[in-house]
Amino acid sequence: KLGISRGAVRRQIQKIWKNRGYEIVDATIHGIKYRLNIRDNTTDGKILTTSKFYDFQEIDALAQAADTSQLDKVFLDIGANTGHYSLSLAQRGFTKIIAIEPNPPTLELLSFNVKINNLDPVISIVPLCIGDGTKVPFYSGKGLGTASVFKEDGDDSPPIYVESETLINILKNQNITKIDALKIDIEGFEDRALFPFFDEAPKSLWPTCIVIEPNSTSWEKDILSRLETLGYVRTGKTRGNVILNRA
Repeated sequence: KLGISRGAVRRQIQKIWKNRGYEIVDATIHGIKYRLNIRDNTTDGKILTTSKFYDFQEIDALAQAADTSQLDKVFLDIGANTGHYSLSLAQRGFTKIIAIEPNPPTLELLSFNVKINNLDPVISIVPLCIGDGTKVPFYSGKGLGTASVFKEDGDDSPPIYVESETLINILKNQNITKIDALKIDIEGFEDRALFPFFDEAPKSLWPTCIVIEPNSTSWEKDILSRLETLGYVRTGKTRGNVILNRA
């Protein structure tokens, strides 16, 4: 771990690495083994270079959603990327983690990171997009961490087509009957994933804590307002995420 502070210095060092051809880096950070793509994945670059534990506030809030005496701590990671949240929550004692990640190159790194940490019994990887069960176009955009069902302006790359499934069906297939903590970061598709889930799911399946990236400019409906009407309270806000807990 390099411990470079947030900002221009870190970005400049990452730029130098990229220009020199560095792409994949293997590192152990806070006791977790990673294979990171620092050229194409902004999040991976931050995990490697930040002076603090990346997204610690969010991960700590999710970890506290489960009682310390619980034996069955369940975390749902929607948009798992290369696995930082899933690996971190496994380190914090979660026993069942569902990591949903549809993008093939990102999925490859996620699978490697799970295996290298011997977490196959804990983390189940679901290589699907949240959707209606059909194949959907998926665009790589400006990097692996920003791949999305939405095409970015100026992106001329052809889409790949990935399988999709509703969130409620994914949970049924994984035999999940309760969720302690949920993180969702799917580049503007959060509302389409969560509205149907909360319309269908019994309250016993509602997460205790939710971390969500606010992408309101891409949302068709305001999922944050919807969550508040369901009894969730905003308990934290960081540079990139909103933290909510059930009241």
